[in-house]
Amino acid sequence: MPSADPGSGAVGPGRRAWTAAGAAVPVSAVATIAGCAAAAGLARGTAQPVAVVAVLVAGVLGGLLWQRVAGPEATHRRVASARAAWARTWGGAALEHDGAADPRDVALALPRGWQVEAARGRLRFAVASVPVRSETWVLRAVPGSRRARVRREVVAASASTGAVRVRVPIGSTADSMLVTPAWAGRGETPDPAWLAAVRERVARHEDLLAALTIGDDRVVLLALDDPRPATTVARANLVRDVAALVR
Repeated sequence: MPSADPGSGAVGPGRRAWTAAGAAVPVSAVATIAGCAAAAGLARGTAQPVAVVAVLVAGVLGGLLWQRVAGPEATHRRVASARAAWARTWGGAALEHDGAADPRDVALALPRGWQVEAARGRLRFAVASVPVRSETWVLRAVPGSRRARVRREVVAASASTGAVRVRVPIGSTADSMLVTPAWAGRGETPDPAWLAAVRERVARHEDLLAALTIGDDRVVLLALDDPRPATTVARANLVRDVAALVR
């Protein structure tokens, strides 16, 4: 469900904003097919093709309207608006133009089978004097896959990690391609001494499915959904704390 900004009355993104936005096309398509089948079964004679066409047209128009009001682009606009409004309340915060994701963030955090098409809603701010970056990655499946584009929320900060490369899962799933980095299982280094403290801090963090990756002088949290500013701040606090622990 979208959330309301008490200060402005505007409707902001909900906890599962990207999940809902991605459902517009498949749900409307399934509903249209089911409606056409029902119309074909209930109508008789010359009324049957008319009923099927009417349901088909209504389904297409409904799907287009849903896309316009609650699809990915409409959600991007709501997210950008919510982040811009929040940035005005946080000293030094700034919303930057959409662009390319940091290649080192991508190498560390990107799940297998995806490419980063763009980094959108890019927010830069500091938490206890530690610079943090937050953005939405638009992911496109690698060539040969028919999977639709998805969005992932990313919060990252610099850290003195040295040659270490480890990951700490947040939540659990059977589908490793959702948030687990592509190098998992083949590029991890031996557990560093501070990893137990990091896991303890992560255990106190409540979130949707996510993965915290540490390496290449950065800490990156990649989450399945939830672009709300309040969630971004909670993730930024986690990333800041982890960056302090690995030094």
